[in-house]
Amino acid sequence: MDQALDNRLDNRLDHRTTRRTLVLFGATFLLAVLASPLFVLHELLLGAFGLVATGMLARVRENAGVRTATVIFAGVLAGSLPYLVAAPFVP
Repeated sequence: MDQALDNRLDNRLDHRTTRRTLVLFGATFLLAVLASPLFVLHELLLGAFGLVATGMLARVRENAGVRTATVIFAGVLAGSLPYLVAAPFVP
């Protein structure tokens, strides 16, 4: 009985964490896209190095702060990519 209740609570917390992660990624992506015309190369470097650093840190310490930092750096990197894809087509 207790195990079933624990499983239900874990599942609910996982959905809440997933939703919060998606909202954080979406907000970071949107801010990065809006700032990208000016800072596209800086965002690309920041996002790439940040993802590498948080990936290395996650191997040592796994907690909510590391996951949050990973999501933020992924959003920054993803926000710079549309401009890099469009750059060859702009005169």
